[in-house]
Amino acid sequence: MRDQLLEGRYRLVRQLGEGGMGQVWQAQDETLGRNVAVKVISLLAGDGSRGDEARARFLREARITAQLQHPNIVTIHDLGETGETGAGNERVPFLVMELVRGEGLDAMLRRGTVTLADAARWGAQVCDALAEAHAAGIMHRDIKPSNILITPSGTVKVLDFGIARAADPYATADRLTQTGFIVGTPPYMAPEQARGFPEPRSDLYALGCLLFELITGQLPFQAPDTVGYLSAHLTQEPPTPSSVSTGVPSAWDDLVLRLLEKDPDQRYPNATDLSQALRHLDGTPEPAGGPAPPAGGATPPPSMPATTPLPPVPPTRRARASSLPPGPDTASTHTPASHGRATRFVLPVCLWLLLLASLAVTPRIGTPVAVAVTWVLTVMLRPRSTSLTRGTGYAAVATLAVPLAASVFNGNGIEGSYFVMIILTIPAYCYRDIKTRRAASSSST
Repeated sequence: MRDQLLEGRYRLVRQLGEGGMGQVWQAQDETLGRNVAVKVISLLAGDGSRGDEARARFLREARITAQLQHPNIVTIHDLGETGETGAGNERVPFLVMELVRGEGLDAMLRRGTVTLADAARWGAQVCDALAEAHAAGIMHRDIKPSNILITPSGTVKVLDFGIARAADPYATADRLTQTGFIVGTPPYMAPEQARGFPEPRSDLYALGCLLFELITGQLPFQAPDTVGYLSAHLTQEPPTPSSVSTGVPSAWDDLVLRLLEKDPDQRYPNATDLSQALRHLDGTPEPAGGPAPPAGGATPPPSMPATTPLPPVPPTRRARASSLPPGPDTASTHTPASHGRATRFVLPVCLWLLLLASLAVTPRIGTPVAVAVTWVLTVMLRPRSTSLTRGTGYAAVATLAVPLAASVFNGNGIEGSYFVMIILTIPAYCYRDIKTRRAASSSST
């Protein structure tokens, strides 16, 4: 492909890299006389209606991504298709981007040269880029070291916003992906993204994996293959970074473990809050010697036979004695995640007691209120509903079960209309809960 001219304007000069989606080239924009980077998405090469549809969707979503303009996001200048790449003159889409002089975080990790101060500073800049994209309704879906460039001046440039999904040849308008293609990189993939329900906080989880790797020299989970990584993200608790590298302060433990919570509601609410927390950490003194570099430098995730057993999981997280660093606006922004766990039980119990009291004082009013609350919670249930939402619903169901049980065992009759409402409401909520749980489970397989 060297010296090939794309759309009569971009002449390919030399290949800079190659990945699962295609190749990246340094090119000369012969119209404006400047150097640019061209990403050729060979994954979407091919003829036929499926190929045409996939390329059209890619170009449509790439146009949306190209609207992002931010100092920490690599700018997309142009996009198009070429009919002269590959065998049989297949049509292949490509992106034209600013050519960034810098080094990828993956290369830096292989040298083991990342300090805590650099990790905090670079992580904050990644958050700035994510905040800009999320505000525009764009998720990255593939935060990992090779998609982060560091310029000679220390500025972060984030690559490939939304490209992972746009380049999915199996995506449809109503579903993220079908069989055969996983959007994202398994060692950095959030549990809900593995199930097929990504959201903006999924990018924060991936950044948590990246920060863990930067400050310890290894990933939070070790696995032999894709299935092993996805299983670990879904079921295993990550170790504390300080248990992996002795030079990591407890404040880093709190921040990273909060990002790696399985429940998105227990993570930072948005990239802006996380950026503030990381900038606070940037002022934390680094222990003498800094984080211990990995032996021989960090290496990419291993590719081993599927029959190889999973290695033992490092010690699970320790008790979080220290609190997270407060943000500049509110201390509640960085409440330890253990408070979130307590909330899962406190709110349902409070609702149960409140509804129970209303039933005891004025059954004629309390019963319809409890029924209405239960139906609202039933409608709110979704496959990715949190344990807090489900637990609150069962608290309302438990309230309705009290007068029903009293009627059965003590002979205290319930008015006919109330009896019918309760009999219809309790099974409806239970059926909806089971149905949404099964939908969430099937989407992860």
